[in-house]
Amino acid sequence: MSQENVEVVRAAYEEFSRGDFSGWAELPDDYEFVASPELLDTGTYRGEAARRWLKAWLESFERLTIEATEIIDAGGDKVVVGILQRGRPHGSQSIVEGRWWAVETLRGAEFFRTELLPHRDEALQAVGLEE
Repeated sequence: MSQENVEVVRAAYEEFSRGDFSGWAELPDDYEFVASPELLDTGTYRGEAARRWLKAWLESFERLTIEATEIIDAGGDKVVVGILQRGRPHGSQSIVEGRWWAVETLRGAEFFRTELLPHRDEALQAVGLEE
């Protein structure tokens, strides 16, 4: 199952890299998003609150893309993803970049939980892997 999960994650992030986030509308009602402690609106969001958080993040940028720079099979239902986010915040002329790590938990072929972390080692520790 874990290779299938890697392929599901890879396909989703290929869409994100083109600026297509339409899949976020299809997240399950019990989807959970955990925002990194480094973000101003850190916390755990579930269901509709998670979809609202993601939508607000998306809408705060023009031409946002999120590219997978590394995908790690963490076994079972978890995949670790290195991400590079690029976009221009509304009202700005500058494009900003951010590098993050996401621990994606899948249920079947759907995203069930995303935990956003600032560093690779933290993401690996979150799934019980070492450097």
